[in-house]
Amino acid sequence: MDYQQSVAMAPAGWTHFRIGDLDRLPPAVKAREMARVPASEREQLANGDSDAIQRLLRASFWTFVYHLEPDLWDRLSRAEPIRPELLAALPETVHRALDVGAGSGRLTEHLLGRSRQVVAVEPSLALAGFLHQRLPAATVVAGWAEALPVRDRSFQLTAAAGSFGPDPAVLQELHRVTEVGGVIALISPESPEWFEARGWQRLSAPHGTAPPHEPWIDAFFGPPEPLHELVMTRVTAPSSGTYR
Repeated sequence: MDYQQSVAMAPAGWTHFRIGDLDRLPPAVKAREMARVPASEREQLANGDSDAIQRLLRASFWTFVYHLEPDLWDRLSRAEPIRPELLAALPETVHRALDVGAGSGRLTEHLLGRSRQVVAVEPSLALAGFLHQRLPAATVVAGWAEALPVRDRSFQLTAAAGSFGPDPAVLQELHRVTEVGGVIALISPESPEWFEARGWQRLSAPHGTAPPHEPWIDAFFGPPEPLHELVMTRVTAPSSGTYR
């Protein structure tokens, strides 16, 4: 999702954050977030433009939540479980599985039931702490999806839940770390129709109803919705170096 899309789609909870929260982010995370800001916006920010500051806060909403308010994200993810039809469509038994952008373990816990070894990659140290505590059987490592800290062709199943869209850099990495014959599975990605048009298998489950949850979640994040889309592809050749 680009900067302008992030601004437009920010939930109402963006008003919870202030410009000073940028300095509370880990330095590498702050630098990454600011690199997303268009040059014209940076100039306005440097001049103290209040509208530009508001747009930056809106665009940074999810980064703030993941890194500064991980408990809020964890409570939202519990209100947005993965539809069982999608889980049933994943490979039943694999030797090694990878969960990319694992958050607090919404998908990881299900991968543990179908894989001898599960690695969970998560850039937020706070969310990774939740994973360590709750799912000690998983190996949790810090890292970004565009530069996964794992070897080539290491996994029979590479999966992610609610994390990515058709980003060539991310998709290339997912392909790189998946064995030939292995499966890449994305649950509720952005733009599932993009993947379907390129030959990925798509499964759309009924939206379903969110489980009982705290009312503030609707006001802060918007009405929660169980994850109900799945796109999958089988890797038929080693990574070619490009993914479009």
